[in-house]
Amino acid sequence: MAIWAFRKNYDPRIRPRETYLIYEIKWSYGRRPWQRWFCSTSREHVEMYFLNDVHEKLKNNPSAHCTITCYMSWSPCGYCCEDIMDFLWEWPNVNLVIYVARLYWHQNKFNRQGLRNLESFGVPIKVMNLPDYNYCWRTLVNNENSSEEDYWPMYLAPWIMQYSLELQTILQVSRTVGSGKVHPEMNHSHMQKPVSELDISLASFGLSFVL
Repeated sequence: MAIWAFRKNYDPRIRPRETYLIYEIKWSYGRRPWQRWFCSTSREHVEMYFLNDVHEKLKNNPSAHCTITCYMSWSPCGYCCEDIMDFLWEWPNVNLVIYVARLYWHQNKFNRQGLRNLESFGVPIKVMNLPDYNYCWRTLVNNENSSEEDYWPMYLAPWIMQYSLELQTILQVSRTVGSGKVHPEMNHSHMQKPVSELDISLASFGLSFVL
């Protein structure tokens, strides 16, 4: 991914129309990690390009165990959460972790429930923290022409904290009722009962600062 695309689309202060997704596959048997990125189009959400690409990658070795880490500029919508759960139900040997730079229409009840269902299904969802930005910069972004070896955008810290608070509030519901993989069809139609008190201490976010 180009530097300008990463800086622009993963800056939570900006609200771009497109969604970018960078992903990395790490295999359990020492194979070289696979890295790629996609951008949404007017025809398809970026999650569909990602899932189709991973499917093509896995079908030649369906028994392989792997961990996939996604770095998304926007969190998945409710429909894409369902598609991700369907994919993981088909591929139980895949562990998925999702990091997001910002939350997509997170006041929408369907999108909020989609995130809850996805975490209840066993997919950790986190807001990108400063070390995550630096990891992407050093590992997944084409920064050869940049004078910056590291990327610690301290000015994003207030936005990281804000989205972390909101995501904590959304996901707290599913954490109080337990977790574990449930077939996606069982998650699609059930709303969780909200909790009355939320633990939104700063320590729960693991927000890291470098002085």
